Amino acid sequence: MPARKTTSATHRGARVRESPDGGLGIADPAKLLSIRPAVEPDAEEISALIYSQLHHRAPSTSEPAPAEFLAGFAPPTIREHIGNRRYRYLVALAGGQVVGVLGVRDGQHLLHLFVAESFQRRGIARALWNRIRLELLAGSGEVSLSVNSSVYAVSVYERFGFTAAGPQVQGAGVVYIPMRLTLRDSHR
Repeated sequence: MPARKTTSATHRGARVRESPDGGLGIADPAKLLSIRPAVEPDAEEISALIYSQLHHRAPSTSEPAPAEFLAGFAPPTIREHIGNRRYRYLVALAGGQVVGVLGVRDGQHLLHLFVAESFQRRGIARALWNRIRLELLAGSGEVSLSVNSSVYAVSVYERFGFTAAGPQVQGAGVVYIPMRLTLRDSHR
């Protein structure tokens, strides 16, 4: 079997490369960041990462999110999702630590996209998005995706091509904007 070629380009000052195992990675000057499918032992770190970002979903810090909402991010729930074929999770790792996560349900709903605050604005969300986008299109020439974006993340999703599909929703301790995107494989 011939050796796989490694390609690289620059994105926002970081070297983005296609690694030999087919996963995208971003090489920070100090750390190598890689992306791979999540495995059940990642659930604790994924959960902690998501919990660390939930303040972007709350309408105010005085109104805590309800327990049933928070249970959706608990390690047992994340572990169950990773082990279920309906879900596809990718993690971004730096120094062996989970610093980004993306989860999709049924190939149609972007459930989670979180990057640790100290790693934001380095192209990690974009690298996770590019990887899942390619995977979704590989199975179909056209894919419709939805996401319930926090107000904080709307501009990120707009850069990915999503548009608002309705007004801002506030209730049960969370705020989000429903967004949609149809992906088409231009090579089919």
